[in-house]
Amino acid sequence: MTADPKPMAVGGHPLPPEVLQSLRQAAAKTGVDFGFLVAQASVESGFNAEAVAPHSSAAGLFQFTSQTWFQMMRQHGAQYGYGELAKAIEVLPNGRLGVKDTAAEKQILDLRGNVEVAALMAAEFAKGNAARLQRALGRQASAADLHLAHLLGSNGAIRFLKAREAGGEQAAAKLVPAAARQNPQIFYGHGRTPQSVAAVYRQIEAKLAGPLRQVAALAPDSPAAAKPATHVALKPGLGLLASLSNATKTKRDPEG
Repeated sequence: MTADPKPMAVGGHPLPPEVLQSLRQAAAKTGVDFGFLVAQASVESGFNAEAVAPHSSAAGLFQFTSQTWFQMMRQHGAQYGYGELAKAIEVLPNGRLGVKDTAAEKQILDLRGNVEVAALMAAEFAKGNAARLQRALGRQASAADLHLAHLLGSNGAIRFLKAREAGGEQAAAKLVPAAARQNPQIFYGHGRTPQSVAAVYRQIEAKLAGPLRQVAALAPDSPAAAKPATHVALKPGLGLLASLSNATKTKRDPEG
């Protein structure tokens, strides 16, 4: 009896076949770069669809917080067969998104553990953020830029990236204090020394460089290497801020 081949590994994490297939399908349906999605999922959750952050609402393959997930499902749920659930999401009196029916709320949030849906929503989120960043910055967004939008919201990412373009010497924690409180290991060095915008951005680029190279090095005829005809223009440089420490990351709803 022949043993099943081991799944390929990216970033030191085995990439299960069902996750690989979901990422390929999401890339093909949305036009978002396949390698970007693989690298992001590798760092966010290690391809673990059941991953849950201990100190925030982040969960699933791409560690979506509840608010960002509600946002994405409200905007894109109908086009992927979840129209009734999308309709249930509304703006609550406190200004946050929510669902009045607790059973429907649980059903929506549990979809973060569905690798197919999570991959599609991650791709749509990156696609929307790419367009907003390009309009604001006058250039195509890199993969690192897109993670900043994932963590900070597009408005927060734009502030951060404009500060980087201005030289990047400003303390990153002062620019995005809420994110710094949630992820001090990213924004402060040893002895609580504030890291500059430029230094934080370099860390972001470095963290995903390996996984992105691994995906790019796949044989051209490998099914995993297949890419759609059109892409959101991304280049190596994605960094997932909350993964920069060895400890389990904490995440928050986007600031922007």
